[in-house]
Order: sequence, then structure tokens, then C-alpha cells
Amino acid sequence: MKNILARGGVEFLAVFLGIALSLWVDDYRENKELNDRITDDYENIYEEVNANLAIIENVISENKEVILAEEEILKILNGELSYNHDTIARLVGKIYSPTFFGETSAHRTSVASGRFNSSKNDELNRQISSIYEHYFVRLKNNGDWLDSIYKQGFGYTYPFNKAIYEQKNVDKAVIKKRFFSDEFHNGLLNFRFARSIYLQRLEETRKLLGQVKINLEKYLVSPSFNLGVSIN
Repeated sequence: MKNILARGGVEFLAVFLGIALSLWVDDYRENKELNDRITDDYENIYEEVNANLAIIENVISENKEVILAEEEILKILNGELSYNHDTIARLVGKIYSPTFFGETSAHRTSVASGRFNSSKNDELNRQISSIYEHYFVRLKNNGDWLDSIYKQGFGYTYPFNKAIYEQKNVDKAVIKKRFFSDEFHNGLLNFRFARSIYLQRLEETRKLLGQVKINLEKYLVSPSFNLGVSIN
């Protein structure tokens, strides 16, 4: 009788351990599959961050070129440089509003799938979310503001179009009068102020993108990538 009970107990324990092991294996496979997909998401986001860094570098460079043109125009307006019709047409033709439009599909896809928020890398996720949900949104708002000022002030550059595009019958006296008008001078200063704020936002975003790129590289090469190790 005792042998039967003992044998029954062993069989029950074997079945129990078998079931437990099977459940553990299934759970392990599910976690590994999820972690592999999260890794894929991070790799896609990493490529997206690199693309956005290239885009933002280009936009910063373009805005700095416009700033140089604005500075030269202001020197002419303030009598530090001599007025020249051809120079003015060239400089005013450089005044526009280069703005940033970042790539966001990799991040949106990961968030929509639910995988992004399943990652244990809280600090990295916080930085990535800050870029897409705060910095990019703020850049768009500031970019829209810059564009709106440019559109509102389009009148202060509009009279220069014939000269800019080298059309015939350009009245140089009218162009010169317009250039030295308060409307043009104030419009340029207003646009320049908005650009300085926008450029500051661009550089702040570039800095965080660079930090996230470095941290993504650390996680993607680290053996503890999916273990939620904190960023140093």
C-alpha cells in the first residue's frame, strides 16, 4: 500500500513538474519573442534617430545661412555697409523659413503595437518619448510660428521679387526706398527674432537626439540589453 502511494506521489510530482516546466518554457518563449521584437523596434528607432539628426543638421545649417544674410542686410540698413542694388536683391532673396519635419514612423509603430511600453528600459524610453512627444511637437509649434511670421511679413519682401528674379523694368529707386523703410526694417527684425528662438529649439533637439543615439548604441550592443539596466 505504501509503495502504491509512494509511486502515485512520484507520478503526480512528475506530472506537476512537467506542466510547470512546459508553462515556464512557453513563458520564456513569449518573453524572448517580445524582447526580440522590442530589439527590432529599437534598431528601427535608432535608424530613425540617425535620419532625424541628418535632417536637423541640414535645417540648422540653412537657418544659419539665412542669419548671415540678415546680418549683412542689417549692416546696410544701419549704415555700416554701402547700399548696392544687386547685393540687396541677392541678400533679400535668401530670406525664407527653413523648418524641420522629422521622421516618426518607427516610434509610432512601436507605440501602437504596445511593445514600446512593454520594454524594461524606462530611462531610454523616457528620453525617446521626450523627443517624439515633446521636442518634436515644440519644434512644430515654433516652426509654424516662424512660417506664419514669414507669411504675414511676405509684404516686406514682395516688392523685391522683380529684382530677385532679375526681371526687366525694375525701378531701382522704388526698391531702395522700400529697403530703407521702417516696415521692411521692423519686419526683418521680427522675423529674425522668431528665427533665433526656432534655432535654439533646433539645437536643443539636436543635442537630445545625439544623446539618444549614443544610449541606443549602448543598449543594442550590450548583453544586458533587455534586462532594463539603467543608463550611466
